[in-house]
Amino acid sequence: MKQKRKPWKALKVSVSVASPDDLITRPPRAHVPVVNVSAIRAKAGMSQSAFAASIGVPLGTLINWEQGRRQPTGAAKVLLALLAKKPSLVGDLYPAPRPKTLHWTPGSPDPNEMTAKERLAEVGEILAKGVARMLKKSAEHS
Repeated sequence: MKQKRKPWKALKVSVSVASPDDLITRPPRAHVPVVNVSAIRAKAGMSQSAFAASIGVPLGTLINWEQGRRQPTGAAKVLLALLAKKPSLVGDLYPAPRPKTLHWTPGSPDPNEMTAKERLAEVGEILAKGVARMLKKSAEHS
């Protein structure tokens, strides 16, 4: 009968100990404290969806953080720690674009400031101009 080799007997282990001069020095990491996400959001005075959008995470992720099912890590944790100190940080650095005031026609008043009768008259003018253009084009092609 042939004797089988035992693999662990053939295994040779080599251990070496690095000297302090051989160690790679890494820059120290900052200690980022554990954050209370719901308290930070409340301090910012934002809804869950608005806060999630402002920090660039899905709403589900924010909900998981707030309910303690998960903890933010990495850059998200650092950002939240900064927001705990200054809730307006993201808004200060990246303000939301101001909405443009739209007019229905050049020179007309803001539709949100018009009465219902003024809006109806404005819509009537727009429709009348559109119909006139269509009639003019059809007359030119006939």
